[in-house]
Amino acid sequence: MAIKSIGIDIREANGLGAGKGRYAEEITHALIKNAPNIKFFLFTKEPNPRFENTDNVHQVVISGSGPLWHLNLRRYLRHHPVNVFLATTSYLYPAISPRTQKVASVVHDLIAFKYAKYNHWFATLVERLSLSRALKRSDLIVTVSRHTWRDLELIKPEAQNKPHVVVTPAIGPEVTRTDEQRLELPKRFILAVGTLQPRKNIEGVIKAFEHVAERHNDLELVIAGGKGWKSSAIFKSIPGWLQERIRFLGYVRYDQLIELYSRAQMLVFPSHYEGFGIPPLEAMACGCPVITSNVSSLPEVVENAAILVDPEDSDQIAESIKTLLDPTPQRIAKERGLKQATKFSWDESAQTLLRALNQGLK
Repeated sequence: MAIKSIGIDIREANGLGAGKGRYAEEITHALIKNAPNIKFFLFTKEPNPRFENTDNVHQVVISGSGPLWHLNLRRYLRHHPVNVFLATTSYLYPAISPRTQKVASVVHDLIAFKYAKYNHWFATLVERLSLSRALKRSDLIVTVSRHTWRDLELIKPEAQNKPHVVVTPAIGPEVTRTDEQRLELPKRFILAVGTLQPRKNIEGVIKAFEHVAERHNDLELVIAGGKGWKSSAIFKSIPGWLQERIRFLGYVRYDQLIELYSRAQMLVFPSHYEGFGIPPLEAMACGCPVITSNVSSLPEVVENAAILVDPEDSDQIAESIKTLLDPTPQRIAKERGLKQATKFSWDESAQTLLRALNQGLK
């Protein structure tokens, strides 16, 4: 049966350029672009100006918050079913969906199961309660990386019996090096990007920078990301003598982030765990050398285009920073990164997903 209608949860598609929300927004745009003959029903809490109602796009506002939103969505879809529903950010609707409704569930990561100490307790509880049921009800499982699929197979072996596809995040053409200098930034700086929470290992970046800063007096550390769970520990970890050389920018707009990548000496992203990890990909596309972790999906994203480090080893991170301050390794990293970034495309990801959805409905 050819797909004629797809429903998508776009609540998180808020244009903030982070994680699941960015994925929901970009994959939805790409699906609409690549499937003009399919009718898309976009489910949200309030109309999203980033998605205009057109001949093949219709936004549906569902009231309620938390579990109530999913119950109201279930009620709506019982009366107005779609050929397939794509759950982009939550397992709750798949877990309670009627058996008559075809469902594709996106699994971004298994943090709640593998690294609960890096996750908020409530998010961990909800995912642990809903994932098994969601997998049982799903007609297609979508993961954002091969590593996430391997994690899922180990933690939930029953997933192996379900149709599965890897649909990676990507970057758009707007993510490219810019000469803009609108932000007030140090002349030479190392960049760290991510919500201020334990999993992103910002404390590890600060500790590594402390080793480097002693011999590089003109170098500063710029950290872009909003405050998150347990962020106060990060500020407390900064030695007094180093405080004037570390700048916290808070949340930055996407265009500002591109400027940061373009002007930074390097991106240091030693996260403890990522389902995919898009900042290294964005940085590479902007010609910014990358240091990232040798764990989870990150080696899959960067391949040989970045320096891989143990996120627990601040000395190794510091030595890698020193390496990339040298012009020759820096140039090589830029060239490899630009080439690696071209391997990811939202159009290709959307086409992969559409093929899998069509096969899954046969």
